[in-house]
Amino acid sequence: MAEDKETCGEMMKTKGYGWRVSLSIIMGVGWLIFLILWLFFYASDFNVYQNIAIFIVSVLVVGGVLGAAWAPWGIKHSKEFEEKK
Repeated sequence: MAEDKETCGEMMKTKGYGWRVSLSIIMGVGWLIFLILWLFFYASDFNVYQNIAIFIVSVLVVGGVLGAAWAPWGIKHSKEFEEKK
């Protein structure tokens, strides 16, 4: 358990980790705000299938942005943290 805390602490100190965490939080909150606004103000103008499509596209956009942000960091630092396991 102590090893996990050490690895987690080291992970948080790596370059580029902080802004990626901030981006993840902002994207999550922004996505929820988008969904709330969409459902209250715009969803009634579209049918069920269009609303489902908009939901799926919004999930794909958020996932794509976060994937594009986290993938290079994970690839770059994966060997560092795998060696410590």
